[in-house]
Formats: sequence, structure tokens, C-alpha cells
Amino acid sequence: MSAVGDRIRARRLELGWTQEKLAGEAGVSKGFLSDLESGKRNVGAETLLSIATVLGVSMDYLMKGGPVRVETGDVQIPGSLAAFARSAGLTFAQALTLLEMQRQIVAYRSDTKRRNLEEVDWRRFYESVKEFM
Repeated sequence: MSAVGDRIRARRLELGWTQEKLAGEAGVSKGFLSDLESGKRNVGAETLLSIATVLGVSMDYLMKGGPVRVETGDVQIPGSLAAFARSAGLTFAQALTLLEMQRQIVAYRSDTKRRNLEEVDWRRFYESVKEFM
């Protein structure tokens, strides 16, 4: 396996996703993703950016390794939110606003337990808060 493919596969498995799910979210074929993860194919920058965005990691992480989440204040968009934002035609700023709104609501509701941001139904949440955006 290639190092890039190893990291893509590791993150995909960490999220509990199948190759089919990641391929669909990133806009690539399952066969391409399989070949990429096994080191049989290389990937261009645009496709790597799409995969990184969906996985909620940086391109730098996929290319070089290191910590999955950057501690320097970089924003990590959950893959599920990135996929929703792309399908709904939201801008990056709107996606960030949606993420921050979700975090704020959870922080202020003592009866809401913190949950994995990958499990949030972003479409439903967006429909609930879009008038405030």
C-alpha cells in the first residue's frame, strides 16, 4: 500500500465508512478508491482535496502523515458536514457557521449529550437553523 492510500483507508475505517460510501461522498469510483488505497493508483491534487475534505482531514495529513487533527487552530470540518454542504451548495463560510451553530446549541443545552459530529443529520439541522444564518 502507498502511504497516502494507507492514511485514506485508516481514516475511512476510523469513520466506519465503506469504500463505497467514501467513493460516493468524494465523487470517485469505488474501483479507483480501492486502487488508491492499495497503492495501485496515484491521485491528483483536486481529487485528493475532495477526499481530504470528505474525510475531515487536511491534504497535508494525507500526503505526509502526522496528527489527523491539526492543533494550530485549523478548522476541521466533519466529513458528513462537508458532503452535505457540497450537495446543498453551501459556501465554506456557511458550512463553518453551521458547524459553530451546532456546537453552540449543544454547549448551551445541558440535557444534550455531546455526540460525534459525523453522526449529526446536517440537512435536518440546517433546515432548523437556516433562517438564522
